[in-house]
Amino acid sequence: MAFLLVGFLLAGALFLALNWWARAEVQSAKRALLWAVIALSIVLGLVLYARAGAVGALVPGAFALWRILGTAKSAASMAGKFSARKNSQMTEDEALDVLGLDQGASKDDINGAYKRLMAQCHPDKGGSDWMAAQLNEAKQVLTKK
Repeated sequence: MAFLLVGFLLAGALFLALNWWARAEVQSAKRALLWAVIALSIVLGLVLYARAGAVGALVPGAFALWRILGTAKSAASMAGKFSARKNSQMTEDEALDVLGLDQGASKDDINGAYKRLMAQCHPDKGGSDWMAAQLNEAKQVLTKK
């Protein structure tokens, strides 16, 4: 009887999770999937630790730690790169850096880089609103001169 109750509870939880997943935005779904993988690695590490000792838990524990630290490091480095200029307008050097161009880039180069990067970073394609805004501002700064 207990197994039947646990089965119904797990099926209900799965149904709710899949319902949320179908309605979630891409970024929040990616974040949730990342944390689910990390949590699963931690649980697997604990189970292996209980069964096989410290050596058995080493691989899933190391994976979870690597993902947690890697995610935090990449988010911090990306935020630190552009957060220094809170409300001021983007400089020409920053705009060139955002679009990956060198000094003296032509208008065609600017438009080409903008289109290529926007195709990759558009919010409808899984990119962020923030990055799309950075690309728009960079194009505006460089084409205004």
